[in-house]
Amino acid sequence: MKLSKITTLVILGSSLALAACGDDDDGGNANPGGGGSATGGSGGTSGGGTGGSAGVSGGGAGGSGGGTGGADAGKQPRGKANPPTPGAQIDRMGRPAVATATIETFNSDDTKKGQVKDAYNAAQPATWGEYKDEMMTSLAILDALDATCGNQLVADKGAKRYEFLATVLADDQLYVHSERNECGVYLGLEAEVVGAVTTGQGKCGGRTPLDDVIDRSYSVLAAGVLSGVGDTIDKDDATADPATFPFLAAPK
Repeated sequence: MKLSKITTLVILGSSLALAACGDDDDGGNANPGGGGSATGGSGGTSGGGTGGSAGVSGGGAGGSGGGTGGADAGKQPRGKANPPTPGAQIDRMGRPAVATATIETFNSDDTKKGQVKDAYNAAQPATWGEYKDEMMTSLAILDALDATCGNQLVADKGAKRYEFLATVLADDQLYVHSERNECGVYLGLEAEVVGAVTTGQGKCGGRTPLDDVIDRSYSVLAAGVLSGVGDTIDKDDATADPATFPFLAAPK
């Protein structure tokens, strides 16, 4: 079956919604008392603890100040042994386009849509499953895009139509076949595992900068195939090089 291109999801979705298929490290200044500042600052090059100890020789008050000053002078660079403390999570990027396609996609209330998408992006893995029902509703609408209900990827595999795929998508992780050296088929491994494509056709899975994740997502969600349904945007305005670090195109 030849599938038509999708110009915009929102326009089609609005017409199909009714026809859906069911630490900062702060270092203080050394206390100037008793000469502890000078002694502590010298010791600080090897760390706050050493600086503090050296400061003791300059006097009681000065020793305390010297230790603090040493910590300030001896800050260590960030890295695996000294990672930063992360702030609040504002986004996640496991499988791209899933939130765009399935989280409040057809809600005309932009405020509510934004709130739910923000909550989805801030969610931790233990709560990902809470979005399964929301995804099932959107999947039902997306399945109708090609005017054929039930041909979405694994549409009838679960107890309820769309439940199995919603469960897979809620587990927002990319899976990679590490024994294969050819990639470039986003969602290919998942499609292979459920039998939608033949063994090897999914390649290594994962995602490269050249994958058209939007076209691939809508093809899978609307018709259960890896290509055929698109957004009419066939290429980026900059060329990525997936063989050379940092792999992405230079910013403009």
